[in-house]
Amino acid sequence: MLSRFMFFLIFIFSFGFNVSAEAAGTEITALHWGVSKENVFRVVLDCTGPTEARAVLKEDALLVAVEGALKPYVSKDYKVKSDTVSRVALQPEGAKTMLELPLARKLESGDYKVFVLKKDPVTKRPDRIVIDIANSNKGSLFDPLKPSDKLTPPQLPVKPKLPVKPTFKVGGGIKGKMITLDPGHGGVDPGAIGKKGTKEKDVTLEVAKKLREYLLKKDAKVSMTRSSDKDVFGLNATDAEELQARVDIAEDNKADLFVSIHCNASAKREVGGISTYFFPKTRYDGEAAAAIQRVLTNKFGLDDLGVRQAAFYVNKRSSMPTILVEIAFISNEKEERLMRSNWFRSKMAQAIADGIEEYFEKTGGER
Repeated sequence: MLSRFMFFLIFIFSFGFNVSAEAAGTEITALHWGVSKENVFRVVLDCTGPTEARAVLKEDALLVAVEGALKPYVSKDYKVKSDTVSRVALQPEGAKTMLELPLARKLESGDYKVFVLKKDPVTKRPDRIVIDIANSNKGSLFDPLKPSDKLTPPQLPVKPKLPVKPTFKVGGGIKGKMITLDPGHGGVDPGAIGKKGTKEKDVTLEVAKKLREYLLKKDAKVSMTRSSDKDVFGLNATDAEELQARVDIAEDNKADLFVSIHCNASAKREVGGISTYFFPKTRYDGEAAAAIQRVLTNKFGLDDLGVRQAAFYVNKRSSMPTILVEIAFISNEKEERLMRSNWFRSKMAQAIADGIEEYFEKTGGER
């Protein structure tokens, strides 16, 4: 009897890949997974360039062959909590990678999808392979697979919901100011994952919830893009739809400041530090970023990576001053340990709150 690994090889060579020169040399740099509120189990492979994938459904496993070499530091075997998938295993095979998803129940052809998502420089999302599996035995969540399902799903245009005239207030102190907090990622998107399994989406949510409490104590008003582990727009959203949904919450609440919280990551595990990003759409975006970065770096012994300008979606598409803070590097072993501690999350939240207060106290004048 052939082993599953031998089956992989036969599967690959029987189907083959139509690999372009552009896809040659692609590497898989990260593996993410999660179960959405719609009860869909999603696996995402981040890639350094365009690639392809082929899936075959067996009685007890879904096997996916990806054209791309596995980076050495990507963990190759994870146990997962899912009603359908018990484990996510990666097996390198030269320039290809084999993904094995053992099944706890039998799947039908309409119970899963495999597709690619192209790199999005605006949202910092790389090329990705996405595998969606219905995490339920109560019927299929998808239409039967068609050949087009292996391509990028249709990208519907996103129309930003911006007010005709900005309504944000500056100066006069923090009291009464509306601040929208955006914990990065969530739901099926875990964000970056540390060596110990720490997920960015969990860290950002906990920091944001603590930050909300500190801001309320300062008599500010607070709205949240999410207060639990969920997708803001919903399942199967494009990157632009998900990010625009977060911007819309800030706009609907007439926020005076929009703060997006993230954890940084790097292939170089020794890299660490704090940075704050802004886009100069108003004269105050840079001032808010500078105030928050200044307090953060004064209260922590982490490297100061500075205030940086970047056209991130939420920074650019919101009408009020907006900053995106990278609180530390989840890929750095020392900083991941800090992120896992309640002490660090509380101190980080308090420092961001103090930076926001400083911004409103020192900023004033005409818009």
